[in-house]
Amino acid sequence: MREALREHGVDCELHVIDREDALSFIDGLDLDSKIPCPDLMLLDLYLPKRDGNEILRHLRASELCAQTPVVILTSSDELSDHENADKNSAIHYFRKPSSLDKFLELGMIVKAVISRAPPS
Repeated sequence: MREALREHGVDCELHVIDREDALSFIDGLDLDSKIPCPDLMLLDLYLPKRDGNEILRHLRASELCAQTPVVILTSSDELSDHENADKNSAIHYFRKPSSLDKFLELGMIVKAVISRAPPS
């Protein structure tokens, strides 16, 4: 991920949050309005012990950060996953490729999304 961002000149602060902390992180944002919402969330749909769709629904129910853009990262190409991402307003669905060159394209997607994001 860091290499993909660096490859496309995306200068950002990247926080990696595991599955158990994701819901607490979102709740913490709602509890302290001084903490800015993320400019973008990159979300893997199939996390161990925690369904990424649950995290996406929780974010969309957030009082302060419901409008945070989300890019879905997944190895799934199931129609139901695409539909759920659309239903929960994911801005992009990125199917994880098998080659590094293709994965690096994620940096270009992040750059495009962040450039459209309003200042936090």
